[in-house]
Amino acid sequence: MGLTDRRKIHKEGRFSKSVILPAGLRTGEYATLAADRLVLIDPRGETPPDVLLDLMEKHLEPIIWRGIANKDSE
Repeated sequence: MGLTDRRKIHKEGRFSKSVILPAGLRTGEYATLAADRLVLIDPRGETPPDVLLDLMEKHLEPIIWRGIANKDSE
């Protein structure tokens, strides 16, 4: 079962923002992520970023945005 949490975005330096993961989540030394309108994070760093991006762009985003569009049209 997954965890849900909401965290404030803290600007770190001039060009980046930090990602703070919930303490109860098992993490690795590094996390990998893919981002566009959504952010998909592998907190253990076991999945290469290009695989995460492919999964997000080809599978997750189309389903999510189609679901949001259908909900808005009701």
